[in-house]
Parts: sequence; structure tokens; C-alpha cells
Amino acid sequence: MSYKRFPNPVRVIARQSQEIIISTAWDALEFLRRWPGSHDRAYRVAFQHCLDALDGIRTPKAAHRSFTAAAREAGILA
Repeated sequence: MSYKRFPNPVRVIARQSQEIIISTAWDALEFLRRWPGSHDRAYRVAFQHCLDALDGIRTPKAAHRSFTAAAREAGILA
């Protein structure tokens, strides 16, 4: 399986102020499964776009954009 590398890594802050670097759609999907924020529209879009990137339906760049937007909206973008 290809992990679909993001164009640039995304730094997010998880629980206990731990900083995590997300560099692939797979990493993003794993982080989204234990998402510290609410499962609002931005979260759901990011989750779907990461799944789509892994399936080859969307580009990793689109998944990166959606994940970054969700992290920013949740206030966990480092």
C-alpha cells in the first residue's frame, strides 16, 4: 500500500501538548481516528479526503489541504 505522502508535513498538537508530525494521508487518517476535537464538517471532509487519497480518488495534496483546514479549525495546528 502506498501511504500517499503529503507535499509538506503538518504539525499538530495532540493530547498532553504532544506535537505530532503528519506526513502522509495514512498518518492523517490514523490521527483523525483519535481526533481530539469535535467531529464537525471540516473533520468529516478531511477524513473522507484522506480515505479518497489512499484509494487514488483524490490527490495527497487535496487530502493535505483538507486535513490542514480541519486542524486549523480545531485549534490544534502547531
